[in-house]
Amino acid sequence: MQLRLKYLFVLGLVILTYIQAKADSTINGIMWSVPNTTSDNVPTQGNAPGLGVTEWGTFTASQIMFSGDAPGAYNLGGFLNSFGAASNIVFMNGATASTDLSNVLFEFTGIAFFTNGQTFTVEHDDGVNMYVGDTLVLGVPGLTAPIVSTFTYTGPTGNQSFDFIYANGPPVQADFQTTLVTPQLLVASSTPEPTSVLLVGTGMASLCGLVRRRLAKPHG
Repeated sequence: MQLRLKYLFVLGLVILTYIQAKADSTINGIMWSVPNTTSDNVPTQGNAPGLGVTEWGTFTASQIMFSGDAPGAYNLGGFLNSFGAASNIVFMNGATASTDLSNVLFEFTGIAFFTNGQTFTVEHDDGVNMYVGDTLVLGVPGLTAPIVSTFTYTGPTGNQSFDFIYANGPPVQADFQTTLVTPQLLVASSTPEPTSVLLVGTGMASLCGLVRRRLAKPHG
């Protein structure tokens, strides 16, 4: 009986570990109050947030789907919760959910699966610099009215890190939405590669077979 429970425990631990890795597939976000010179010209990768900034909070997200356009939503809380994408929001340095969205810089980082040749759209107001790995896939750093643009990703296929830097300048609209990273494409840094997943599956099948043999073995 003790041996049977041991194998069942190991099997359960493997399953829980895999599920937890998948559950940790999130986007990490950070937001700052910035000078209008920064919100008017979004920093490049490695240079965010720039000088003269105040960190206003951190959060996680399941997708890049945000808007502050609805009535009463032109604030940090309205933007982050506009499509239910954000969670684990922590405000700091005096910022709250009702803090105005003007001159705010956001940075979104994570890992996702990208396919060479995939077409994606981005809606933004105002500027963005979006990187996959070290490659700039969209660079429109200046102020703009809400626009939707279509692009093609031409980098390598596979799991890649991304770094999306978005700034909202003057009122009264704020939008950042893209199909380049979706919940289905997100992966966690601890998520096994396909070969590892195969090994996990093989190991689980072996454990199941071992448990069945143990249960079927006559006991003296």
